[in-house]
Amino acid sequence: MCGSTDFKKLPFYYEFEGQKLQGTQCRRCDLMFLDPQPTPAQLERLYGKDYFTERPNYDRTQQEVVFIEEGQKQSALNQVRPDKFTNYILAKYPGRKFRYLDVGCGPGYTLKSLENLGWQAHGLEISEHAADFARRELHLPVVTGNIETTEDFHENQFDLAYMGDVLEHLLSPAATLAKFHRILEPGGLLVLALPATLNLPTVRLGFAAYGLLGKERKMDIPPYHLFEFTPATISKMLKQQGFEVVELLNPVKPPKNIRLGGSAVEKVGKLAGQYPTYYLNKLTGRFGDRMFVVARNVK
Repeated sequence: MCGSTDFKKLPFYYEFEGQKLQGTQCRRCDLMFLDPQPTPAQLERLYGKDYFTERPNYDRTQQEVVFIEEGQKQSALNQVRPDKFTNYILAKYPGRKFRYLDVGCGPGYTLKSLENLGWQAHGLEISEHAADFARRELHLPVVTGNIETTEDFHENQFDLAYMGDVLEHLLSPAATLAKFHRILEPGGLLVLALPATLNLPTVRLGFAAYGLLGKERKMDIPPYHLFEFTPATISKMLKQQGFEVVELLNPVKPPKNIRLGGSAVEKVGKLAGQYPTYYLNKLTGRFGDRMFVVARNVK
């Protein structure tokens, strides 16, 4: 993010297709990322159809479900699905009809519900499987592609864009935010939902303990997150790319919903740490493992 090459290793890594991808942090701007990054060809294999149809539900919030069938269970397309993004926008801007882009729109159920409210709703989805469903079954203007490489959208085309749990998966998050700066009109809103797992006090303590012991943790899931953000680093990157943060919420998952990977000792430690973190977050609004960010385009 800052152009520095003064990095330090973090005590975790992934293995993917015989390659070690090391958790790394910039000493100057604190941005955390994997080094080396997967290649575009590796990412295509990582995000094939199976990712959307057979990937386990790591957050333990419900039983494992098939990606498109989950949306099909939403009985009324004329009703907006109650997620944080739609609740926030409809409460802040009642009755307003946005020119809207949903990046990572999946099969398009939420997009369809917003279109039914009169929004000019467009979608971008990397999965051909999901994007084709949105076009064929829901008749939505959904483009198959990657926000980093697509040229389907023009300057000032939208006044609202949403990207939920996408930015951390991209090879060039700063360039992606710069693209939003171009395609959003002046004053337009960019809303981001993204994880902040490494912001947790328990993770910071765990890093310190591993460092003292000279150990590393091999992650037991594929390297889906190429970057890891905290409230400080996402705010810096947004400002750098022409946005001002309007609101930044930093909630934490309830202990019952955290992913319990690792050894029995690690599982106990995660649960034991998540309970005080959960109540501390309720009091302070800080130290959470999720972020909901609203930023205004400044041109």
